[in-house]
Amino acid sequence: MACNNTSYIAYLTNSTEAQAELFKHKFLVDNFNHNVPVAMMLNKCITPVWIVIGIFGNIISAMVWSNPRMRTCNTAAYYLTSLAVADLTFLVLHFIYELENPWLLRTLDFDIWCQIFSTANIAVQYFCVFLVFAFTVERFLSVCHPFKSERFGKTRTPRTIFCLLVLSIILSLPQSYFWEIIHVGECQVRVTEISKDSFFSIYTWCTELSVFGVLPLIVLLLNIAVLLKIRTIGKLKLGKASNGRHVTDNSMSALVADADSHGGKRMNSCTNGGAHANNKGTTVTLLWVSFYLIVTVLPNTILYALQANISYGPMPCRIEDMGKDPLWSAYFTFVSVKLMVKEISLSHHVGNVFIYMATSRRFLGLIIKSFFNQSKHPRSETRDTSLIRMPQTRAPGDEV
Repeated sequence: MACNNTSYIAYLTNSTEAQAELFKHKFLVDNFNHNVPVAMMLNKCITPVWIVIGIFGNIISAMVWSNPRMRTCNTAAYYLTSLAVADLTFLVLHFIYELENPWLLRTLDFDIWCQIFSTANIAVQYFCVFLVFAFTVERFLSVCHPFKSERFGKTRTPRTIFCLLVLSIILSLPQSYFWEIIHVGECQVRVTEISKDSFFSIYTWCTELSVFGVLPLIVLLLNIAVLLKIRTIGKLKLGKASNGRHVTDNSMSALVADADSHGGKRMNSCTNGGAHANNKGTTVTLLWVSFYLIVTVLPNTILYALQANISYGPMPCRIEDMGKDPLWSAYFTFVSVKLMVKEISLSHHVGNVFIYMATSRRFLGLIIKSFFNQSKHPRSETRDTSLIRMPQTRAPGDEV
């Protein structure tokens, strides 16, 4: 056998320091650097790029969505502001984690901070998924059940977001017990919780599959229902045109115009002037954001679920000999795929700003106005106020 190196086994048996090295992050990082070098190189190169883009993108997103103009007649702006802040927080925490592993800078190896970080890191990930789930449910109700959607107003949305944050923290609190500074001086899962039938394994497996597996699937089903409603209402609305001709339209605008007409009589003056355009733009934006979450999160969740069935090779074994062992070779293939899928999954904390710019003309216009046109309005020129019209005079075709 490739791992049956008697001299190495004897060396480990007679050296407690060598045995301790097997528990450190350095052994794992050196192992992956040697046996999955391409995946590790991609991890080290792509992650910093994601973090830089994501930090700037989420700061811009939070600034724009928190603007009073974006929040007018638009409860989705509260969710998207919170999502940008949550994504930004996660990227900062993930940067700290990357310094620990794979860069081995020991940024987490401090008591109390280890527990705080472990709790906050998972809580903010839960919060991101909860926010997407919440605004998907709200959009589903506003499109498919407009009468029921009245209960979701601007006053209730902040309370909903706060409750989701509290729920995220509560679900992540056990992590403060699971993680500690172990005997080798590093922040890791406590030794008593490593086994497959431990409380850590069972609790983490259940919560993460529920949050990152079940909720995205529910979001997918709700989005499908919204798209089907778009198709149905588009046909019904334009099929009864005043000129008597049957016209088929599957566009988003047909859905929103009809959906709004159901609730227009019972909504306030804010709706009468501008909610048509707001709903149209935000529906498209939220659909893209939620679909993007599904595409990037579900593959990583599937690999996490399969991870328990992937066996390690025999130990003790030298790093140089592991690649020759069939069990270790299969494990390294799984690790390579997992590392690359992790980079794809990480992008959902980064790429929302590009979705906003592509699907929301108002969002893009406010970015241009805020960051590029501040000094380009001489007093003698007439300024374009198309982006800051009052809701009562907004053109029906304007988007969010």
